[in-house]
Amino acid sequence: MKLVDKIVRVSDKRLGPKSRLVAIVLPIFVFFGLFPTLFFLLPALVLDERLNWPTFANVGIRVIAALILIAPGVFFLLWTIKAQREIGKGTPMPLMATQKLVVQKPYSYCRNPLAFGLVNFYFGISIFIGSPSSVLMVFIFSVIILSYIKFIEEKELEQRYGNEYVEYKKRTPFIIPRLKFG
Repeated sequence: MKLVDKIVRVSDKRLGPKSRLVAIVLPIFVFFGLFPTLFFLLPALVLDERLNWPTFANVGIRVIAALILIAPGVFFLLWTIKAQREIGKGTPMPLMATQKLVVQKPYSYCRNPLAFGLVNFYFGISIFIGSPSSVLMVFIFSVIILSYIKFIEEKELEQRYGNEYVEYKKRTPFIIPRLKFG
């Protein structure tokens, strides 16, 4: 069985209380414990020193650049989670996937507002700490996660939602939000 088929099967299951708890706690651990350790602590404390890479830019510039990335990142992360919970009746995790295709804001701006928010948030932190190896790690992570979304998750969504998703995909950008004025 293909990976996409397995993901579709998992996303269609109803979860018991223990599985729901794991589906909620696991992403918190991964995205706010494991990934920050891999992307920020190890690079800043170990790799930069071993590679003899200097911290870049002065603190003021780093803080401003970081805030420019972190603020919209956090905004999109929280907005996306809220939309998935309230409109889609699910979460970002395949274990508790949305039960309805969400095409309303923030999903009307881009198909992957969660990834947009997460990537901005992580790049912002990397810039804030001034670690070149951290920026490199976040870049590699971004390429991997966006490739997964493009080549696996989008196929799973096409299987789950059919033509409704295909039409949505045609009119909505992949990752860079299209701002609508008026």
